[in-house]
Parts: sequence; C-alpha cells; structure tokens
Amino acid sequence: MRHGDRSELASDYEINALILKGLNRTFDSLATDYSLSDVSFTLLNATYKKETEDELELPRDLISMQLLTEENRVTNAGLLLCDQGALPQSRVVCTRWTGREKGSVEGDALDDKEFSGSSLITLLEHAEAFIRNNSKNPWTIRGMRREENSDYPYKAVREVLVNAMIHRDYQIVGSEIHVDMFDDRLEILSPGGMFSGSRIQDLDLRHVPSMRRNEIISDLFGRLHYMDRRGSGIGRIMNSYVEFTEKPQFFSTEYSFLVILPNRSAATPAQLDLLFGKTQLAAGKTQLAADFDSRDQDWELSYFRDAILKERGEGLRNKTLEHLVQLFDRYRYTYSFNRRNIADICSISENGASLLLKKCLDHGIIQKDKVDVYYFAHRRE
Repeated sequence: MRHGDRSELASDYEINALILKGLNRTFDSLATDYSLSDVSFTLLNATYKKETEDELELPRDLISMQLLTEENRVTNAGLLLCDQGALPQSRVVCTRWTGREKGSVEGDALDDKEFSGSSLITLLEHAEAFIRNNSKNPWTIRGMRREENSDYPYKAVREVLVNAMIHRDYQIVGSEIHVDMFDDRLEILSPGGMFSGSRIQDLDLRHVPSMRRNEIISDLFGRLHYMDRRGSGIGRIMNSYVEFTEKPQFFSTEYSFLVILPNRSAATPAQLDLLFGKTQLAAGKTQLAADFDSRDQDWELSYFRDAILKERGEGLRNKTLEHLVQLFDRYRYTYSFNRRNIADICSISENGASLLLKKCLDHGIIQKDKVDVYYFAHRRE
C-alpha cells in the first residue's frame, strides 16, 4: 500500500477493506453468526412507527432493510440497531473536561460516561443528553419549537453525532466515538477517515461529495428522519454559526474524523468582529495588528496572526499574510499540506504556491517534513 511517498505492507484492516471494495460490499451488509432469535428490535419498531406511522412486520421488513438475511442471519447493521447493540465497537465515550484542554487541571473530568450495549438509536439519545446536561445554556423546548439560544445548536449537534455513527468505520476493532466537551468547544471524534480517502481539510466545504461507508445504516437513519439524504449536513452545521466569528472546524486523517463546534456562549458575535476589526490588513501595512484581542476565543489562530506573523513576517506582502492566515486556519500545527493544497485554498497557481512556500521557509513560518509535505513551524518558546 502507498502511504505518502512510501510503500508498506498492507495491514489486516487494509486487506479487509480492499476485499470488501472488490466484492462491492459494505461492512454493515455482512452476515454474522447471530440469528433473529438472539436479538430484538423493539426500539427500532417503536421509533419506525412513530416516524412513519407504519409498524414493522418481522422478519419481512428486516430482510427488506438488510438487517437480516433470507437465511435468518443478522447483519452487522442489524447488530448495530438491535436493542442489545451487540457489536462491541459501537460504544460512545463522553467526557466534560475542566477548562480548555485535557489534563490541564487536577481532577480534570467534571463528568464522564461510556455508553454501549444498546441500539445506535439509544446511543444517539444518550450522547445528545450528555451534551445537553453539560451545557450551561442547554437547548430547551417551548411548545412545538426548540429554542436555539444554547451553547451548542441542537441541529448541528444532531448532525455531527449522526454522521459520526453512520459514517464511522466499524471494522476498527477496539475503537469508539469520543465526545469531548471543553469550556469553549465541543469535539466529536469518530474512527475512520473519509470514505473517498480524501482529507476534508483539503476540500471546499461547500462541495464535499456525499459518499456512504455504511449504506444500510445511512438509509435507515434517513427513513427515521435523523438525517437528510441530500448530503447537505455540513451546510446546516455551518449555518448554525453564521452569526459568530468562530466557525465549526473539520479535520480528517486516514483513520479518524474530527469535528469541532465552538461554544456559542463563549464565541464572538460577527457584528463585534466587524465593529472592532480584529484582523486588520490595512493598505500600506506589512504586518497584522499586534494587540491580542481578548474577545477572540480562537487563541491559537489569534496568536499566529498577531504574534507569530508580527515576529517572522516582516517584509511579506499583505496578500501573502492573508494567505498564511487562511492556511493556518485550515491546517494549524497538526496537519500537513502541499503545493496543490496551497494553490486550491489561496486560489493561486502552483508556481505561486511554490513562491509562497519559499518565502515562508526563509522566514521560518513553515517547515518542510519531506518532499512536498509541509507543516507550520511551531512557535518558539
């Protein structure tokens, strides 16, 4: 298998994934050793009746939904949606941390729960309840309307959790979804990168292709109205933060997918951002505003913009500084990028990207890892 610029022996996980692709099958469609008499679908039946006003007819509808084979064997999708939640790697681990980082304070977990051994429907409800209960301003119901003056918008939370459950890679044994809450943000990490093999931080969020790793689960969640089948979830998540400066962030690697939702109670209203002008690239200036604005909750981006670029960016053009802020906002100190990524994000040619890279390497803003693989240089202590 090719991993970057190296060829390595395929792991058992990669071999299994290749076999499934060759068979044009998905993991959730595979039959297991369980039979219908080993499990029950009471919650699924009740939820389906509530959403569609139709009751499931067993086993006929289970076979139609591919939760059960004609040979009476429960599929992996069936194990994930049965009352027993019999697939062990379906668990969700939730933690409310003290402060803004893990391990920053002694006795740092204010609340932690692990949910397993139940249907994905139950896991979704438990995860939502954990986030709601650990929010200072939880979403509330008034009549038939859900109030959205909350730390985290309900629609965005539901969308991210549903996506984590239906798109995660259940072949990774021993893995789980992690929900981590901090004072200023909510992070939801699920096993498995993008099904296409791309990295979401390299893509235009307005045009991310909708590809399903688990087609059966995705289809059923669509029938239960937990998700939109049109693949417009990222748009709805971003629209929940249209009135705030800090936006949701999306990162993926080969083996994981991370979504970060800012705490709206701690975020900066967009009107204040326009009023005070935190990012000032006025004509004739060769550096960004030096003063750190305490209203800006995204301290890492602010520090890069207002301190690192001030220290190392002397002599760089305003446009170059703007491009660097764009790049850093996408990749931070964690993720690598290449010339093509720079060209796409900054809307410049690859030759222009090469010139930008050379200037940044000379100024110590960017460092080279290997051929056409770059990172932002960590700030000096």
